[in-house]
Amino acid sequence: MINARGGGDCGGEAGFTLVEVLVALALFSLLISLLFGNVRFGLRAWRSAGSHEELLGRSMASQDLLRRLIGKAYPMLVSSSGVDPTIDFDGAKESMSFLADAPVVTGGAGRFRFKLITESKDDRTDLVVNAAPELASSKSSLMATRSLLLTDIDRVEFSYSDGAKAEAAWRDSWAKQSALPKLVKVRVVFRSGDSRLWPDLVIASNIAADVSCVYDTITKRCRGR
Repeated sequence: MINARGGGDCGGEAGFTLVEVLVALALFSLLISLLFGNVRFGLRAWRSAGSHEELLGRSMASQDLLRRLIGKAYPMLVSSSGVDPTIDFDGAKESMSFLADAPVVTGGAGRFRFKLITESKDDRTDLVVNAAPELASSKSSLMATRSLLLTDIDRVEFSYSDGAKAEAAWRDSWAKQSALPKLVKVRVVFRSGDSRLWPDLVIASNIAADVSCVYDTITKRCRGR
């Protein structure tokens, strides 16, 4: 029984003073605050770890996709106006366009044209890959797909090398060449404060010759093209 004057009750039973009850309530409130504070901290840490893991997983998946696509770039020989044929590959510092095997989801038949580009909107830059069947009309978007690889980056830089020297000399562009670059480097730069990591990817071409080309020395182009 509570005794506000600090003494026992009239029956001699033990009790608590009002001061003791107030102190106990204050300590209980403090413990509850600490408990919920720790719970909130744990939830924030869990959410942060989950978000970081998701970003890391997306980065690793994007790296794997780029290795497979660029590594299987096909050296299709094309020619116009009777000039010497060149490889259907257009590499710039911030974009790439090339032919490669069709994705597995399409049945893996034929080749697709892939374009790696950056898209900027509302102070945000994303790395995307566009894909369409090799023979699809450039004006038709019915069979084209767009996939988001990385979001909210600062920039991406592509560079190319013929790999002829031990210390590969890198170039910012590769177009109208007689062969594919032997090495392609993909560098992704994130915004300041972004915890994502992206080591420079150096990808080697796995296909060296256009095996579907029957070269005609008179027309200087592949027969049937």
